Amino acid sequence: MWTMERPAVVAQMGRDLAWYARRFPLHEVIFLCNNEEERRLIAAAGGNAMFSNHNLMISEDVFRPLPDVPVEFDAVYNGRISPMKRHYLAFEIDRLVHVTYSIGELTPPAARAFIRRLQAQSPRHRIANPLVDGLPGRLTSAEVNHVYNQAAVGLCLSAVEGAMYSSMEYLMAGLPIVSTPSLGGRDVYFDPDYCLIVEPEPTAIRRAVDRLRDRAIPREEVRGRTLEKVRAQRLELTAFLSALLRRKGSSAPPLETWPFSGTEGLMRWATVREIAALVGEPDRA
Repeated sequence: MWTMERPAVVAQMGRDLAWYARRFPLHEVIFLCNNEEERRLIAAAGGNAMFSNHNLMISEDVFRPLPDVPVEFDAVYNGRISPMKRHYLAFEIDRLVHVTYSIGELTPPAARAFIRRLQAQSPRHRIANPLVDGLPGRLTSAEVNHVYNQAAVGLCLSAVEGAMYSSMEYLMAGLPIVSTPSLGGRDVYFDPDYCLIVEPEPTAIRRAVDRLRDRAIPREEVRGRTLEKVRAQRLELTAFLSALLRRKGSSAPPLETWPFSGTEGLMRWATVREIAALVGEPDRA
């Protein structure tokens, strides 16, 4: 669960931040939050927080409509092998394609059983990934985008997550979305004209998919309206970073273009204490 919309977790983080500030008094920690609720919770715990959803990092050059790819599936679900992804909610959909992978949440035997369960639902359900010894191999981003373009609708089925990269990938590829209610910020860029949030029940998911599929919303419309929102917030973050650089004494000119590409900008997974260990000796005034 990648969201900070968990008061107990944020409270512990506040204590860690206080420890970090004592150890590194000249360091400044800034939180880029996926939604306003995360920003509010972190600010209340003493963090310096601003709203800047990490789906801004998704590349519209990679994820895009491919006009020559025929639609073969009613929906696509990009979700890793994990119970929290609630794949079962999609089992009533007639034509479904999965993009999936393992990060080790389940043991290899359990992950293989998970894959077999997906395969057993219907002959019209398919796993896009190549299977190696019963486990899914990784697809490139371009291959994932091709799969998206084979589907009419993108699915977001977890109850608690972060901003969920694949939700933005769907939108960049021009797919409307069926989602369940969720915490974590994936709905920040949703629009009720092409994103339906329905109860976490297989029949409700199937009916919503059928509705959006039958509406045949132009993909360039979904993508274009999403990019309008994304570009406005990218400008805000770029201006913030330029001001931060000036405040820190940089003589570089202000950033004029979006400085991050792909999905890896501004990311390094570590706890506060792990970062402290990487930094080394505390700053001395």
